[in-house]
Amino acid sequence: MASSTTTAVKQSSGGLWSKWGTGSNLSFVSRKEQQQQQQQSSPEASTPAAQQEKSISRESIPEGFLTVEEVSKHDNPSDCWIVINDKVYDVSAFGKTHPGGPVIFTQAGRDATDSFKVFHSAKAWQFLQDLYIGDLYNAEPVSELVKDYRDLRTAFMRSQLFKSSKMYYVTKCVTNFAILAASLAVIAWSQTYLAVLCSSFLLALFWQQCGWLSHDFLHHQVTENRSLNTYFGGLFWGNFAQGYSVGWWKTKHNVHHAATNECDDKYQPIDPDIDTVPLLAWSKEILATVDDQFFRSIISVQHLLFFPLLFLARFSWLHSSWAHASNFEMPRYMRWAEKASLLGHYGASIGAAFYILPIPQAICWLFLSQLFCGALLSIVFVISHNGMDVYNDPRDFVTAQVTSTRNIEGNFFNDWFTGGLNRQIEHHLFPSLPRHNLAKVAPHVKALCAKHGLHYEELSLGTGVCRVFNRLVEVAYAAKV
Repeated sequence: MASSTTTAVKQSSGGLWSKWGTGSNLSFVSRKEQQQQQQQSSPEASTPAAQQEKSISRESIPEGFLTVEEVSKHDNPSDCWIVINDKVYDVSAFGKTHPGGPVIFTQAGRDATDSFKVFHSAKAWQFLQDLYIGDLYNAEPVSELVKDYRDLRTAFMRSQLFKSSKMYYVTKCVTNFAILAASLAVIAWSQTYLAVLCSSFLLALFWQQCGWLSHDFLHHQVTENRSLNTYFGGLFWGNFAQGYSVGWWKTKHNVHHAATNECDDKYQPIDPDIDTVPLLAWSKEILATVDDQFFRSIISVQHLLFFPLLFLARFSWLHSSWAHASNFEMPRYMRWAEKASLLGHYGASIGAAFYILPIPQAICWLFLSQLFCGALLSIVFVISHNGMDVYNDPRDFVTAQVTSTRNIEGNFFNDWFTGGLNRQIEHHLFPSLPRHNLAKVAPHVKALCAKHGLHYEELSLGTGVCRVFNRLVEVAYAAKV
């Protein structure tokens, strides 16, 4: 039963290069089984307190209350319970139409309090009322780390840090158009191959920056109107301007946020961004799941394949986007909106190429821009999480995000080039915080981590790339043994 959780998530999300991999049929071992295995191997499992907890009978529990053990049994898409603020909700039926996609199933059978709060508006709480089935019995006290994190989030909200500067985002929109205009002006002025090279790089940079802008809109950082964020930020900046399906991206990215670098008990990735086998394996534990010798031979040279794959990544994303837009399970109006905006992107790009340039240069311009964009986007993605902790043990929201995430030092270039995602730890802890406020909260997050002994990793851009490359070399060497 539990294997359907990851299958449901993977079929509609997909990893960085998942269409080239074998990730669609991976199994998922439930966290209940995982916790039971850990308890059996733990000395505390045989203590009197643990034995007494197991011996609690259903009759001794007040009516309207449910135990953690009971909740943990409902841990798959067809039977999914979650806990929010010590209240239990049955989201089995609702999960099929959940606006955020199958990400809800990553929280099946466990506490989803902080994941729910950081992704949902105040209006979302009213939808929980019809799903409520009881309160949690003998709920464990919230850890001091999580308490401090929640207090910090409340303080940020009271300080209006979740309110965006509309002029900041107007400026971002204008500068994006300026990059596009510069790209077109170069090839309008000269049709040499050197001009084509420069123009295609600028076009790729425009697409990259559109990606960051769309990302901000879709995390509801820009406006309080969620429909405007989706349609203007998604369909315009994401689909039309950049060429990626907003529905595909949101589904994949939501799962990434909820289960960052997380694997199931068999070390099959739940996070689609590390589901890159057989091309890349991000830990020795993931490598151990690969039995096929041919695939292991590919992984043994993955450090040599890494940079070429970054350039090719956009082709995979374009394929995944069109496949998602063709999904007949989507509402018809959204399917046609996605297709129309994606076709508009292709029409505008191809039309501009062949209107301005001769055929050979036009083909070269289109091809090079795809390669450059793949590298410009994916290098930011990989330095944020790859080479960090890959885990399969139950963790609280704060620990899971900090240990799996890396920051790149803040400066004018890094902040602009990465779209603020160089401050990835702060972004993962507070996804709807506007990017222009991430630097303001960073000292508070550093203090939180220092207080509770969490490693806050912050490196230069070059060192971050080296750290990722070294992990690839380490796993590649293990694949040869």
